[in-house]
Amino acid sequence: MGGLSPIKNANVQLFQAGNSSPIGQAVTSNNGTFSVPATLSSGLYYLLVTNGNAGSGTNSQIQLMAIVGAGTSLTSSNVGINELTTAAAGTVLFNFGLLSSTGSVSAPGTAIGASNALAQYNNMISNGSLNTANSNLSTNQQNSLNTLANALASCVETSGSCSSLYNAAKSGGAAATNMMIATYNALSVTGNASAIFNVAKSLTASTGIPIPGSAPTINNGLAATTSTITVGTNPFAIAIDASGNAWVTNYNSANISEVNASGTTLGTFSTGANPNGLAIDASGNIWVVVQTGSFIRELNSSGTSLGTFSVGSTPTHIAIDASGNLWVTNTAGGGGTTVSELSSSGSSITTVTVGTNPEGIAVDASGNVWVCNNNGSSGNTVSQINQGGTVINTFTGFSGPQSIAFDASGNAWVIGVNNTFYKLNASTGSLISRISTGGGNGPEAVAIDTSGNVWLSINNLGSNNKVFEYNASGTKLVTFTVGSNPNGIAIDASGNVWTANHGASTVSQLQGVAAGPQFAPFSGPIFSGAQF
Repeated sequence: MGGLSPIKNANVQLFQAGNSSPIGQAVTSNNGTFSVPATLSSGLYYLLVTNGNAGSGTNSQIQLMAIVGAGTSLTSSNVGINELTTAAAGTVLFNFGLLSSTGSVSAPGTAIGASNALAQYNNMISNGSLNTANSNLSTNQQNSLNTLANALASCVETSGSCSSLYNAAKSGGAAATNMMIATYNALSVTGNASAIFNVAKSLTASTGIPIPGSAPTINNGLAATTSTITVGTNPFAIAIDASGNAWVTNYNSANISEVNASGTTLGTFSTGANPNGLAIDASGNIWVVVQTGSFIRELNSSGTSLGTFSVGSTPTHIAIDASGNLWVTNTAGGGGTTVSELSSSGSSITTVTVGTNPEGIAVDASGNVWVCNNNGSSGNTVSQINQGGTVINTFTGFSGPQSIAFDASGNAWVIGVNNTFYKLNASTGSLISRISTGGGNGPEAVAIDTSGNVWLSINNLGSNNKVFEYNASGTKLVTFTVGSNPNGIAIDASGNVWTANHGASTVSQLQGVAAGPQFAPFSGPIFSGAQF
């Protein structure tokens, strides 16, 4: 369909993403129907509609699409294709790094990646319409999809006069040359929003798609499929291994759980009482901070204990540097002031004095170690330690710093209490911006995806169990609901965001919502006119 009108005599082709040759094709009838027989095996599948007549004559510019399957799993045997499905498919493919600026589509590198992409599409679309039954499809996301769909309709429902859309969806000052490139530009260039909205707002009558009263941000993230997995009591921290499995410390169960991306618990392994932070080294060994007894325990990837190693009093968090050395914060029940450094074999190297109550710890690209000193109402600082174990800088101006992460652009993101987080230049420590969470006390932990988006777990004593996503400028993109009192947060290679829900004895998996190295792309010349 083009809006409310059937598209007749259109070419319909079924593609396996990343493959330039269709595996099935058909031509639409006068009422827009078609049938494409095919056998699906692995990968991500989508239908592409080109050419056809939506009522104003033959239009060679038509390019519409819908995601229809992952492996042998189908959205449905009956599929609707229109501007809304194109907007949703484009959003999913763009956010997962599969839609290029030239309009080509890459293949997911894994079955999990393909499944995530299909799940996200189904979260947005049900039989050609918005999936409004999904409570995680926010009003902002609906406005984004509706606006982009109406703008695309300006090209579909003509005899090929697409200049308004192409000029509205520019990149680097250059107009788009086909609908897929226009879709990419609409999603990637935020400055296009007003121009695209102006094109879109005149099309509501012919499409039946309502749009908001003012221009939305065209890309408002992905609606979430949330998987909830039961683990031990009061999980605290979470980390992802090279196989994509999540390891989570169960604070009041004296053990850790290993969970795969499908939500199956692979094992539960004893650690000692009150395991807290954990990290995974380059060999796949898991290092767990155990508060009672003040030691860290090393386990191999099978969960077998390889030994225990003493650190300072009441340790909480751990980081591993590029040399495999271990750095552990020692809170001593809230009054500690030290960080322990150990070798990759667990031998003590040095003890470094930092600020009071050190908690979150991370290593930057230069090998310097940053420590959040969360001393409550005063004396809140971040210490920077060089590889030799010397404090080289102490940064001030924070409110309850408790977690830290680094992005690929050389920025440090520090999470504080009272609705606040901070973006710093990691080279100088100078403050770039102080950002309000915009609601939700108790930000607990931070993770950053490879697009530079920042993910916070929000823990407000059980009443505000959320994950917030921000772009690199600190603008909030999407809010997701997870389990009670989310603490640790991590992102796996398939773009799944995981939280350890301290108040629910569960972990939540937001499937495929994060940008990152989810796929090993293979580009194919899918769309006519694409340049490679």
